Amino acid sequence: MAADDLTGMSATVSRLLQEAPDAKVEVPIDRLILLAAVVTALLPGAALVFALRLRSPLLAVAVIPTASIGVLLAVAITVAPLGLPFSPAVVGGVTVLLLAVGLGRRLRSGFARRPTLPPPSAPAVVGLFGVLAGCALAVRMWLRGFGGLDRIPQEHDMITHLFLVGYIERSGEAAPWLIRPIDVLTREPVRFYPGGGHLAPALLSQLGAHPVVALNAMTVVYLAVCWVVSVSVLTAVAARHVGADSDTTWLAMGSAAVIAPALYRPGVHLMHDGGIYSSAVALALAPGLIAALLLTADRPGVPVAVACGTGAGAILAVHPSAAATVAVSVTMWLVGDLSGHDGWQRIRRAIPALLGAGIVAATLALPLVLQGGESAGATGSFAAGRRGLPLGDSIGSAVGLVFGGYFDPTRAIGLAGLTVLYLYGLLVVVRAGGGLGVVAAWATWTAITVSTMFAPAQGPLRLLTGLFYNDQPRIWSHVAMFVPTLAALGMVLTVLGAVRWVHQQVRRPLPAPLRTRPVVSMLTLAAMAVLVAIPVERAVATNTQAISARYATPDFVRVGPDDLAAVRFLEGRVDPGERVLNSANDGSTFLYVDAGIPVVNTTTLGTGAAPYTFELMRSFRDYPEDPGIRRMLRDLDVGWVYVDTDAPGIGAGDAPGGWVDASTRFTTAPGLSDLDDEKLPGLTQAFRSGTVTVYRLDLDAIDPPA
Repeated sequence: MAADDLTGMSATVSRLLQEAPDAKVEVPIDRLILLAAVVTALLPGAALVFALRLRSPLLAVAVIPTASIGVLLAVAITVAPLGLPFSPAVVGGVTVLLLAVGLGRRLRSGFARRPTLPPPSAPAVVGLFGVLAGCALAVRMWLRGFGGLDRIPQEHDMITHLFLVGYIERSGEAAPWLIRPIDVLTREPVRFYPGGGHLAPALLSQLGAHPVVALNAMTVVYLAVCWVVSVSVLTAVAARHVGADSDTTWLAMGSAAVIAPALYRPGVHLMHDGGIYSSAVALALAPGLIAALLLTADRPGVPVAVACGTGAGAILAVHPSAAATVAVSVTMWLVGDLSGHDGWQRIRRAIPALLGAGIVAATLALPLVLQGGESAGATGSFAAGRRGLPLGDSIGSAVGLVFGGYFDPTRAIGLAGLTVLYLYGLLVVVRAGGGLGVVAAWATWTAITVSTMFAPAQGPLRLLTGLFYNDQPRIWSHVAMFVPTLAALGMVLTVLGAVRWVHQQVRRPLPAPLRTRPVVSMLTLAAMAVLVAIPVERAVATNTQAISARYATPDFVRVGPDDLAAVRFLEGRVDPGERVLNSANDGSTFLYVDAGIPVVNTTTLGTGAAPYTFELMRSFRDYPEDPGIRRMLRDLDVGWVYVDTDAPGIGAGDAPGGWVDASTRFTTAPGLSDLDDEKLPGLTQAFRSGTVTVYRLDLDAIDPPA
């Protein structure tokens, strides 16, 4: 009977994967690239775990995604002073070395002493199936939203993310003090940007994938596969802390996995509302790292400290705000666990490994701290950009699984069924006794979110929320990290309790198929199938629509066919050392990403570190009368000018020096507007496609060189 349920759930998952609206048939190359992306994203960390001989499979799974980034970061930091490029050959050599160390340690200790593993139990099979099904649902959701891995993302922040992937791929420079350069030719000045989440995409791009394809593939790996696995291992830790046995833990893991793809936050929301890739990746990986750090109480020792410290340093490189995400979550979880009978003992056992992990993380992250320290205070000065909500609305939005954001500005779309389920799970966990760590962590981030919604960027919490740019979606996303865990525990513990109660009433021996383990497995599997078929299906369809609005069927176009035609026109025409003057708010940065053509601006509003970036966007068309502008153009050897008269609008509140009117939306740079009407000397139209025009600039026509 359980096998029938397993078949039924498999059929339900298959139907969801095949019948999603507006689905594009995947080409085989996308599947191969995704496979390569999974290997690139996870193999270095797996090699480190193998070398360290971590004996806990759960801890290994929890730490591998972040540890992989840590290994890549360590390679990037090490090879830069040696003058070696960050490349597949170097990373591959380090990975092979780690595998060789692990193999050598096992040969010395002998393989014969390893115990024979028992056959997997029914709950383990159901749980593993749930994890695989959750990964499959999440992967297909993102792929269908993309419409193919080759779709160019249109959101604002993706300008920077694509540029970084392209720069690392072309230059081989990936150390924190080398990225992000303002000028790709001189490679200076460098304006710090956290690049941990760009290392694996750049590596995949160096292996042959286009930067767009590589970044999209890694987005799927991090925000689909790693997100599902991450919440699954966190659920396993929570289940253990409330006294669940191995069978119950497996079932809870599988249940959490099929719920995870339904959540709008963190991944879908942040990618839809700005292309906030780095924060989305950090939040998707955080539950796994939190789980690993909590497991140090059960597995203390130097190898565990090294693995967890490598992961902790890595997640800081993905985005520094993750320090607060992990620290607050782990601290409040441990405080909540004090309600359990062994809470103090767990903390005492964990402290040495946590301190060791902190030392490793600090060592690995030191170059980031030194390079990014000057910009650390700037994040807290960001205005919230939103008015406060009434207290009732703030609580309802923080607790309820509403979509919100630009996709749902009135907060009218929500997941009522899953909200009820996870709140019920909250009560079940409290009633179960044991450690209340997951409840404390959830309650803390919910309170922070309510405060942010009610009084944005105000009060003492601003010191914490400022680390997240006082940005509501980033803070709100923390609540979602614990939702699958609470929902899964509520469902599984209820099923287990009900079956045990029924068996107590029977008072006679039952045949094997009707005993607790198989019955609980069967009922949990049936519940998972119902979840997938109804609330998860609807949520996945809505999430797919949101992703599609930035990829497959974008609401606006920043990089379109006209931009690609301009790239093809300029390719081979720009002389060595020449630059193209542009505004990075349009598709012009794709000149560098796609063809390696140097552009003046890679940041949408310019930067105070290089004032010429915004001075030229503001005043380029004054060059016939302004010798200062002509001097800038000559110094940069600007021979071409790229203009898109239909660039998407963005906020300009953080423009350096306030050179843009912050009360209006910034679209086309004022210095690049109406160039055809001005009939500027030395400027001739060389190419036009739709709203995109490329001009040839010859300053000698008005100001011959001496």
